[in-house]
Amino acid sequence: MAGQNPVALLNDKIDKSNVKRFIGNAQFDYKIHGLEDLRLNLNLGIDNSHSDGTVDVAPDTEQSMHSTNQQANNHASGYHTNYSQIRDDQTLEAYADYSHDWNGHFLDVMAGYSWAHYYNETFNEQYKADGTPATDASYYLSKPYTFKTEYYLVSFFGRINYSYDNRYLLTATVRRDGTSRFANNKWGLFPSVAASWNIKNEAFMQDAEAMSALKLRLSWGETGQQDLNAGNYPSLPTYYVNKDQCAYPFGTSFIMPITAKGYNADLKWETTRTINIGLDLGFFDNRLTAGFDVYQRKTFDLLNYTPVAALSNLTNYLNANIGDLENKGFEIDINAVPIQSENWYWQLGVNASYNKVKITRLTADDDRADYYGVETGGISGGTGNTVQIHQKGQAPNSFFVYQQVYDTNGKPIEGVYVDRNNDGKIDTNDKYCFGKAAPDWTFGFNTQLQYKQWTLALSAHANVGNYVYNNVMSNGDLLTDLSTNNFVNNRYHTAEQHNQKAAAQYWSDMYVTDASFLKLDNITLGRDFRFGAKTPMTLNAFITVQNVACLTGYEGIDPEIFSGIDNNMYPRPRTYSVGVKFNF
Repeated sequence: MAGQNPVALLNDKIDKSNVKRFIGNAQFDYKIHGLEDLRLNLNLGIDNSHSDGTVDVAPDTEQSMHSTNQQANNHASGYHTNYSQIRDDQTLEAYADYSHDWNGHFLDVMAGYSWAHYYNETFNEQYKADGTPATDASYYLSKPYTFKTEYYLVSFFGRINYSYDNRYLLTATVRRDGTSRFANNKWGLFPSVAASWNIKNEAFMQDAEAMSALKLRLSWGETGQQDLNAGNYPSLPTYYVNKDQCAYPFGTSFIMPITAKGYNADLKWETTRTINIGLDLGFFDNRLTAGFDVYQRKTFDLLNYTPVAALSNLTNYLNANIGDLENKGFEIDINAVPIQSENWYWQLGVNASYNKVKITRLTADDDRADYYGVETGGISGGTGNTVQIHQKGQAPNSFFVYQQVYDTNGKPIEGVYVDRNNDGKIDTNDKYCFGKAAPDWTFGFNTQLQYKQWTLALSAHANVGNYVYNNVMSNGDLLTDLSTNNFVNNRYHTAEQHNQKAAAQYWSDMYVTDASFLKLDNITLGRDFRFGAKTPMTLNAFITVQNVACLTGYEGIDPEIFSGIDNNMYPRPRTYSVGVKFNF
């Protein structure tokens, strides 16, 4: 079915709403009289909003037919909707902090408690456009319905900082976090420790005048997260009230059934443990600085939305702690001021990072011959088709595809793939992991050049080693769909080259392509105008261009797709801005 007319979507629908919102914050900080090294802090916050509105869709319009499912009768009654929402977020944080300095020994101790409550309530009801209620179960119109949801986060935390002579620094922290989202495993304990050695302040470094900074850092710590795409009750048994279309007749009335939803009572915190070694360098009064970090990051009990075996739960997909993940890599950050004079100033910065990620465990059956992993990465074209997988030993969201066979002219042979396990047939056993969504390398660049009152600044970034599945191409290559009902359909420009005539080749690795890129993100040119003898004032006029250029070999609209699947994304616009800032 074609999309609805965008002009009709605007003209045939009236949607009005009113929103009242209050955001408040209060902070109290008190030092104990006679013990000024101890202070008490209390921070309170609230974000409360009330909204209500109406939606009216006129009878016999395209939207009305889509909404009331009356296309077969060539008639639609239209509808009127009343809706409202209440959001109430409340936070509290209280801590005590004690700090003291004894002849070069500095100690800071802090302990605290935080509490947060997030509440959301929505109301919705629909009528026919003439104001009569929906009594026919064939209508999509809904009876008055209220939905409420909430969850709590609670934390106890503490920290100790110790330093001696600004040379040796030690920090230790611990958090005990609790969430209402996990029924049987509400609490998680997350400690960390970090130490640094300010080598530049040692006596043997005092004669190294060219070096202005030298610090060695080492840290270990754990963090937890409980966010997941499953509402606020993924570990509790809940029920779903079905819509009117699911009602069934019982005597002279309709019975509305309820459906039990799937849940996992054993959900627990996802934990990430990180070890980091870093080195900070500075030269020539910090006109040249550099930072280098090497890290290993392991994530345990990954929270993921994964398929479950038939009849093992009340749903075919469920949230679960399904495995472990490991990241290894390093980061480099260099900043320099090559020119600094009365009229000229030039600053530039570059950074690069390399990250290798792989799944180290999924389930207890990882090594089973017929277990491939958790398939993910849904694509358009067919129902339930996926082209990505979470598999032990591979990166998350690796592409799980067949290896395409090509003829002597380099053209793909339709429906012919490599028999990778040499069993004489092509099936799931012949799929392999080829490429991944995440890049191996990321780079960043920024620079600023000033001459008197003129300033030119630009920034860029690049990814190397990221792959994208071109779903637009895989959908647009099928030549049998070239003409439908005497209409000529759009085809992708590679349709002739790929020569698909019988069936789509969604799982061919020819649609998985290297999407490395270099993007020039921003260019700004500005000028300052200074005036006023007694009261100095500055006027800055500037012009900015964003999303300037992209260099890539990828054939789609944009290679920067975090999911790794290009499914007709909306292009990022190039924007031009002209502005004036006045300071006085």
